[in-house]
Amino acid sequence: MNQHEPIPSRMSRRRKKKHRSFYQTIAISFLSFFILGLMFAAVYFNIIITELKDIDLSKIENIKQSSFIYDMNDQLITSIYGVENRIKVSLSEIPEHVKNAFIAVEDVRFYRHHGFDIKRLFGALLENIKQGRYAEGASTITQQVARNAFLTQKKTIHRKLQEIYLAYRLERIYSKDQILQMYLNLIYFGKGAYGIEAASKLYFGKSAKELTVAEAALLAGIPKSPTKYSPFNNMEESLKRKNLVIDLMVKHGFLSEEEGEKAKAEKLVFATISPRSYPHRFFMDMILEEAADILGVSEEALLTQGYRIYTTLDRQLQRYVEELYSNDELFPKCPTSGIPCESALVVLHVPSGEVRSIIGGRQYLDGNTVLQKGLNRAILPKQPGSTIKPLLVYGPAIEYFGYTPVTFVLDAETKFGDYKPSNFDGKYRGWITVREALADSINIPAVRVLKDIGIQNGIAFAEKFGIPFAEQDRYSLPIALGGFYKGIAPIELARAYAALADNGRYKDYTTIRRIENSHGITVYQSKPIKTQVMSEEGAFILNDILRSTVESGTATRLKSLNIPLAAKTGTVELPDTPQFEEIDGLKDAWIVAYNPEYVVTVWMGYDNVDKQHYLPADAVGGKYPAEVAKAIFGYIYRNKKAPDFTKPANIIEVKLDAKALKEQRKALLASPLTPPEYVVTEYFTPGTAPTQQSNYWVPPRTPFDFKVTLNDDGLPVISFKPQDTFAVHNIYRVEEDKNTPLLIHQIKTGTLDEVEWVDTLVNRGKRYTYFVVPIHPELEVEGQPLQGTPTARISINVPLSVPSQDEQQPTGTAENLDSIYSSPQQSSRKTVYLRLLD
Repeated sequence: MNQHEPIPSRMSRRRKKKHRSFYQTIAISFLSFFILGLMFAAVYFNIIITELKDIDLSKIENIKQSSFIYDMNDQLITSIYGVENRIKVSLSEIPEHVKNAFIAVEDVRFYRHHGFDIKRLFGALLENIKQGRYAEGASTITQQVARNAFLTQKKTIHRKLQEIYLAYRLERIYSKDQILQMYLNLIYFGKGAYGIEAASKLYFGKSAKELTVAEAALLAGIPKSPTKYSPFNNMEESLKRKNLVIDLMVKHGFLSEEEGEKAKAEKLVFATISPRSYPHRFFMDMILEEAADILGVSEEALLTQGYRIYTTLDRQLQRYVEELYSNDELFPKCPTSGIPCESALVVLHVPSGEVRSIIGGRQYLDGNTVLQKGLNRAILPKQPGSTIKPLLVYGPAIEYFGYTPVTFVLDAETKFGDYKPSNFDGKYRGWITVREALADSINIPAVRVLKDIGIQNGIAFAEKFGIPFAEQDRYSLPIALGGFYKGIAPIELARAYAALADNGRYKDYTTIRRIENSHGITVYQSKPIKTQVMSEEGAFILNDILRSTVESGTATRLKSLNIPLAAKTGTVELPDTPQFEEIDGLKDAWIVAYNPEYVVTVWMGYDNVDKQHYLPADAVGGKYPAEVAKAIFGYIYRNKKAPDFTKPANIIEVKLDAKALKEQRKALLASPLTPPEYVVTEYFTPGTAPTQQSNYWVPPRTPFDFKVTLNDDGLPVISFKPQDTFAVHNIYRVEEDKNTPLLIHQIKTGTLDEVEWVDTLVNRGKRYTYFVVPIHPELEVEGQPLQGTPTARISINVPLSVPSQDEQQPTGTAENLDSIYSSPQQSSRKTVYLRLLD
């Protein structure tokens, strides 16, 4: 010890020791608190980790995104989405200046940190302390991805720590570019738009890859506060925010000052915002239902999984049809209330079964979302009326029971047990052909044919065409006229007729061609399966009969189109109840018109029929529905040629005698001499074609047993027996010493009974020669009536006086006609086609 150094007192030593003990206590306390804090933080952080340990971060790759609907030409119709309108795009599709705009304003050190930015965290902490509130969050892009994908938007320390932890985990699994892509597809831009692509379309009506620097800067400024910075909410604030983003892009080297000023000066053109709605809603409803069934997912899932659904819709045709349905003049009104009728329409493409256009009603009434569907009358059952006759009655009769277009059926008042059908016009036509019965939609023959072939056979045949039947229909004759227990939907009827139009090949209808998932992989491709439910020959014959409906039957309004069409109309009368006892009106009106390319089905009526809701008496299927069908076919073939039905190789084409059909009720072949106006072309399946030729349009046969005698008055009596009922017989006389025959009488009996005629204009004591020439009453050759071979010539002497009863009456004697026709010109008249002199 230094001798000059004072020796500390005991008191001072005691004070130093106490001081040291105090600081040690404080240090230990701080250390204890620090350790406790670390322990608490560790426990708290462990709690956070425990809460988040079950989160599958890979689910972020399957974020909800909008799906898209395309038409038959692969043109976009609309996007469909649930709560979030999101269109996922890859980072490679996004321009650099778009990515840089978001990085500049949200996270400039994005490519340098590991999920969270310490510098920004402390800066935000100081700012929050200064303001005394949670003013800044300092979230990086990765943190925002974690928050938007897995957490709530609440501003709490707990949520912030969770965000940091998940961001760290994300950075260990995904690359920076992958995270940036997630961010740009995830963030919210207001007005229901999620992700940069949906936002770009919402605000600028273009894809993100087409955005300019100024447009990208404006969009980059929105996510901080979509309500405040959306240009649709606050244009001034939105533009200020846009300029701030541009300044930051310049500050951080993404733009030069000159580029920045140019971007600020750019005039922005915004898209017109419209309320959320979907076009062609009846078609959209069917698409969603069919796609959900194909994929085995819910319809809600379709809105959020980014599917690309390529449909069968002909959008131009659909727009035309929708415009057509806005024309009130095409739709009749109830006579008592003036309320316009409802209507449904289906246009099917025959070869594929694809729905090209559909209308489920004159207006679409629904809620505000794509999942709230309207009443689609195109898929609801209605009484089909006479449109069922080809499928239930005449189709099976032709296919299986030997009926032909010229099979005769009796149209006469009759009862079938307790059922007494009637014709729509109240008339009865007697014996008519199947073609006439079907083309003119006459009821009683249809019931007769169904009764003949059997109800069960008719139903079994129609079921192959997709026609549904209730159990109550299976023993009911009224179904021949469309009296179904439930009915048939317009689209089911269109599908059935498409099978007829496609040579008897049935396939189901569809609204979808293919479906791709969000990665562009085709997960469904439509391949129609066709089943031959009727022979090609039978289908062709039925189609040809239904062409007569257009040419001369109940659908003649279509005839003026001058294109090959077949059709069937249907009209349903009001129920036979006291409510409608004194009302003259109708319940339903139909037409199905088609060719080998398209089927158009139109229904008109009311959802519920009462005294205020029924069709007027003239609103038959061949009127208003036919006008709609006519307009549609006219539109379809406005610039192209319509196809015709192709005759199968096995079909037998026959020329028939129309006169024999009408007068004799026989299908007889036309002869070579049948006039064109009396020739009917008809088609038959093998084994059903007639082989017997008509005996009318032929040279009439020579009458036999031709005689000339004298009666009691000594006058010539000419007698003979006709061989043809249709023939007219000319009686010629040649006076002695003269060579020119004179037509003295003409006889038409219409029977084969013996004919007698007395020539009272003779001179007594003269010799006369007679012969008879059979004449065709309607057929001419080179302008002259067609003649058959004349009889032999018979000569007889007329006595000078009336002979007594005792005198024998002489009989004329046959002479050689060559003595009469001595000249070459005259001798030529012995031919079958004898030409008479005037």
